[in-house]
Amino acid sequence: MSEWGSGQQRQRLPELLDVTSSGLGLLDEKMLLLVFRAANWDPFLLCTSARVCKRWADILKRVIWKEFCLSRAPKMVSHLLSGGRDGGIPGGWEPLGKLMFYCPGCHASNHFIAKTIPGHFVWKTKFSRTSGKQFLVPQCQADILYISKICEHLDNGDDDDLGLYRGIFRAFGTSKTRRMLLERGAKLEENELCPFCCDKVWSMNDAKLVPPSAIKGLGAYEDNVEYFVCVNGHLHGMASLIWASDSEFSAEE
Repeated sequence: MSEWGSGQQRQRLPELLDVTSSGLGLLDEKMLLLVFRAANWDPFLLCTSARVCKRWADILKRVIWKEFCLSRAPKMVSHLLSGGRDGGIPGGWEPLGKLMFYCPGCHASNHFIAKTIPGHFVWKTKFSRTSGKQFLVPQCQADILYISKICEHLDNGDDDDLGLYRGIFRAFGTSKTRRMLLERGAKLEENELCPFCCDKVWSMNDAKLVPPSAIKGLGAYEDNVEYFVCVNGHLHGMASLIWASDSEFSAEE
């Protein structure tokens, strides 16, 4: 996945949007598509434009975010679409777009002790199906989960280095993971929402669905890993990272 648009492109926002003042129509969808394509689908531009007026926000939600997602991760998005019942993305295109460029930060939960870290833009992200397998218990290995690389937040005090990650299930509504959550009577969290679609989430810790492979893959302490999955299949999580000592590095060399 490529990096987002440059700062120079964002500085051209007034110039790019000035085309809408012509006689072609203030809110012509094709014109807006040309504007955002010229800006290389810069997420800052999209988020700023959504605040211009309600109609612009509607156009972005209905048309522009889909094009953004297809341009940024075409293979992943095509695969996600192939698993949908109606050819759409559960939760909508805007949450998927946000998941691609936004690290939601973290805060303490029932199973995770950490200082609050605010969310922030991420300039470059890769998602992996192979890594996603590590987050699935053996009974759910047939499910498909795309997971981002860890967003590292180092030196947060008390020698606590945190790794934050996010992901999305393909066809979550018919997944074995969802079925197991329901069969185990897992309850939706009362004080936690999905940072991408703002819907209800399950704690995978509470449902006993965090496999040892996830802890190993993250390089994390066993007792301080947490991730949540929302009803639309978006995942976000956090872990306290274990870093190799200087002596271990020397031994490997």
